[in-house]
Amino acid sequence: MLSHRFSKKRYIFLLFFLLIACFGIVIGILHNHTSDDPQICNAKMNDDLALMSTENYESVFLSMHSPEYFTKEVFSTYLGQDTLVASHTLLNAREISMYLDSVFRSGNEISHVYMCLDPDLLWRSADQNSKAWEKELTNHLYSYIKKYPDVSFEILLPYPYIDYWLSMSEKNLDTTLSVYQALADELSAYPNAKAFFPGGEYWLMVNPDNYENSLFDANAIITQKIFLYTFCDQIFQITPTSEEKEFTDGFLEVISREKHNPTYYPDLSQWNLVFFGDSIFAMFPGSYSVPGYITGLANATTYNYSVGGSTASLRGEDGSDFPNVMDAFLADDGITPNGATIFCPDGMQDGGIASKKLCFLFQFGINDFYSNMPPANPADPFDINTYEGALRTCISRLQEKYPDACYILMSPTHVLSTEDVKFTLADYVEIMQKISGEMNLYFIDNYNDFVITEENMSEYLLDGCHPGPEARLAIASRIMYFIEENLN
Repeated sequence: MLSHRFSKKRYIFLLFFLLIACFGIVIGILHNHTSDDPQICNAKMNDDLALMSTENYESVFLSMHSPEYFTKEVFSTYLGQDTLVASHTLLNAREISMYLDSVFRSGNEISHVYMCLDPDLLWRSADQNSKAWEKELTNHLYSYIKKYPDVSFEILLPYPYIDYWLSMSEKNLDTTLSVYQALADELSAYPNAKAFFPGGEYWLMVNPDNYENSLFDANAIITQKIFLYTFCDQIFQITPTSEEKEFTDGFLEVISREKHNPTYYPDLSQWNLVFFGDSIFAMFPGSYSVPGYITGLANATTYNYSVGGSTASLRGEDGSDFPNVMDAFLADDGITPNGATIFCPDGMQDGGIASKKLCFLFQFGINDFYSNMPPANPADPFDINTYEGALRTCISRLQEKYPDACYILMSPTHVLSTEDVKFTLADYVEIMQKISGEMNLYFIDNYNDFVITEENMSEYLLDGCHPGPEARLAIASRIMYFIEENLN
């Protein structure tokens, strides 16, 4: 009997131990700290503390997630600050104070302390105990903010991929959001402290291609955008009196909706999409662009030949207008996508443009409008010095080479006008629609039938012309759904 009871106890103990170990592994995977190896962790920390004691700098960046893309050069370029970026990812509140002690004892005149702090990690390191949490943050963070009132403490909260939130139970989600809000509220009590949370932006958290290596670490381009939005533009700041409660209202509503009724995005993995256009497609790089959204959300392989500032009509022999781009494209025989920005889904090999079902997409008109290029030449419908003639000529050349491909013309959205224009943007949209009918091409009308209207375009356009991230996601979504409904 004793032997049996002992075995049962041992079994329960082992099971409990395994559960704890598995829980630790899961948390480690979710947060993907680069300092899992204690030796590496200690080496990075020792290197950081040594540099903080000997180097000259005016600001410092500390992070509980990968600091890889928060480089010294980024701080220097955009903020003009000589910033020491710690290489070790902090694990708990005590490590925060170790670093801050070293910073403020260095003899440097510190103007800013930038940090990416994870409230959930801090909560877990305090054994999920409210009193311990408050005590640790008071001793290891708030006390420094209070002691150095002339130093600006700017705290960036994590902005993980949406699956991090969706994997939580309702109870854990509520607890996690509560500690996020608690940290933000406490920081707002200090005049020299700010907290920022960009993680509620749907365009950011919904695209898996915005992240690499973990649910938390955004790619280089997205990290730079987050940097600019927060530390430069001071967007996404959380305050207790903010009308928009990031955690309690808008954000929680999005998470609840996506958990119970997730947004559907088509599977376009069998498609190669080739884009020709202006800065609406070209200006925003990587997963932040319209083609990048489509690859991340629909698994299409995209080739982006768009060039910012280009017109459909030809303005000069050496420019980057549509006829010039088409000459270069066809000279490459369309097989090697030289000159294209390529987005290929993970696990898929880029086999060239002709390797899968093929669709060409064209979006021109804004720069023709601003440049006063002639919409058409009644005497010559193929005159490449006009909008109509250039579209008709270039697309005809493509059709000769790719007769089985699909072709989609997409009109520009509304933009702010200027006093110097001779024509209306609607003139160019009408020409595009006319060509689509005559050449039997698909047409997406983003001018007359889209979420961006003449009345609300200031909400969607960054500068009266270029779409912001929400608008680019809307454009990408329209393309995805259109292809699924009309081409599949």
